[in-house]
Amino acid sequence: MPPNQKLELTWIGKDDEPKLEPRILIEDREKSFGDRNSQNMLIHGDNLLALKALEQDFAGKIKCIYIDPPFNTGAAFDHYDDSIEHSIWLNLMIQRFNILYRLLTNDGVLFVHLDDNEAAYCKVLLDEIFGRSNYVNQIVNATNKPFGFKSTSGGLFKQANHIFLYCKDKISLKINPSVLFIEKEYDSAYNMVFENLDKPESEWSWRNINEVVASTLGYNNTREAKNAIGTDFEMEVAQFALVNAKRVFQTASVTGGALQKRRATIEYSKIHPNLLVRHPNDDMDYLFLGGRRVLFYSERLKDIEGMLLPGELLTDMWTDISIEGLAKEGGVDFPKGKKPEKLIQRCIELTTNKDDWVFDSFLGSGTTSAVAHKLERNWIGVEIGEQAYTHCLPRLTSVVDGTDQTGISRSVNWKGGGGFKYYYLAPSLLQKDKYDNWIIDKSYNPEMLAAAMAKHEGFRFNPDEQLFWKQGQSTEKDFIFTTTTFITVEYLDKIHEEMKPEETLLICCRAFQEPCEERYANINIKKIPQMLLGRCEFGKNDYSLNIVNVPLENEPEPAMEQLSGSDPIEEKDKKPVKSKARKQDNSELTLF
Repeated sequence: MPPNQKLELTWIGKDDEPKLEPRILIEDREKSFGDRNSQNMLIHGDNLLALKALEQDFAGKIKCIYIDPPFNTGAAFDHYDDSIEHSIWLNLMIQRFNILYRLLTNDGVLFVHLDDNEAAYCKVLLDEIFGRSNYVNQIVNATNKPFGFKSTSGGLFKQANHIFLYCKDKISLKINPSVLFIEKEYDSAYNMVFENLDKPESEWSWRNINEVVASTLGYNNTREAKNAIGTDFEMEVAQFALVNAKRVFQTASVTGGALQKRRATIEYSKIHPNLLVRHPNDDMDYLFLGGRRVLFYSERLKDIEGMLLPGELLTDMWTDISIEGLAKEGGVDFPKGKKPEKLIQRCIELTTNKDDWVFDSFLGSGTTSAVAHKLERNWIGVEIGEQAYTHCLPRLTSVVDGTDQTGISRSVNWKGGGGFKYYYLAPSLLQKDKYDNWIIDKSYNPEMLAAAMAKHEGFRFNPDEQLFWKQGQSTEKDFIFTTTTFITVEYLDKIHEEMKPEETLLICCRAFQEPCEERYANINIKKIPQMLLGRCEFGKNDYSLNIVNVPLENEPEPAMEQLSGSDPIEEKDKKPVKSKARKQDNSELTLF
């Protein structure tokens, strides 16, 4: 293959990249909840536009992304129209994957949860974007169990979901070792107990664990104990083994190089089966009984969620997390779409630490954000459907106030705390008037316009408290100023007088006197909306994966006309632009 070629998946429309408008986000403080200093964000709006809105501030900052996109099964769900033609699904996903990749930290990870309808194609797509070398695992998660109507279809019962795990840079990837073990049941092979560890090792005695437990419970033998308490006896044995793990053991044969190195000691142990024998000067601390190595139960215990429990190594088959009985989790009903909090917990704990950023752009019922909050991570969740305020909002509110004691709450001792801010996307900056001319949307007040232009031009909106023309900056000495006032030479001269020689300024305005255009080398002046035309798709609000917006009785966000504090065409003064915009009811909305 020539060096300039590569393996890739192609389809109709793959190269049709949308020209996304970088929208500003507006906080609805009536829906925000808890600590006002919280950085957590719940965003209602199209997730592709939301990704574009977040990219400037969060590129390279997100540690873990978990998404559970519509599976493209051809079935219409209650909240999602999941029937999307194959190439359209791929095209919509690659647009999102490209931005998600840019949001990740260098050691950040992406979990993509799918069934088998698009999993194979998605894997190839992710290989193309992340690079095959940054593929980590394909995790198989068991879904519904094989009973009921689906089990009578006559074919192989579908039980597997697939979670693709990719890292932006696999060399930098760090998996938390404390999460690499999962709890397993008591291993009955550990069936012996040393009884007198207070004596010298050569005088230790041992008995069967069942006999020891039966005696401890006051019974004469194991049969009498089992007849009396039934299956509870097995639970008693398991608990005894856990509490006495340092003296509960089993024996195992030794093979290979270990056998060759210790053959003499093993043979001696076989000849003296009732004597404990330790191999002399052994760097591995081998203890033998009857020619077999003694293995203590304590060696099988692992630190799992802060407790020493019998554990086994986590693999890419996650069959230990139940997907049933989720109806009450989070206090919201989301049939066929809700994922277990335990599943999201494992993904987050494997790859992040406290205060890292966790992101989900297909938030659904709010599970990812709820779990991230309980695990004390920072989070951003995006949802376009009405469930943003019918499901996610009440669920996350109950997490913050501590009333949600479902899911992982008890295991992590969650009592509430923190907070989040509720945002929605501003309308498109430009709209067409009745003469088919592009004009600034009338709902944009001066502050919103300034914030939007800063985002369009790659500046960070950060109004200076002293100098009104310093509304944002791209570097320490490069600034932007947006105004709807007609710029005169005199006006421009006054601004220039306040500028330092090394400072540069971009002025975005509705109109200006012709001599202003090249008056100063360090001031660039442009007209809006002309400067924006052709850059992006204005007026388009939905790039969704056919997500159905069913009208509900719940009141949606206020119309943007209600948010204007002043007419964008007539600025009343030249005071510094504040970082707050006021609604007519005097409640505050914060721009992001």
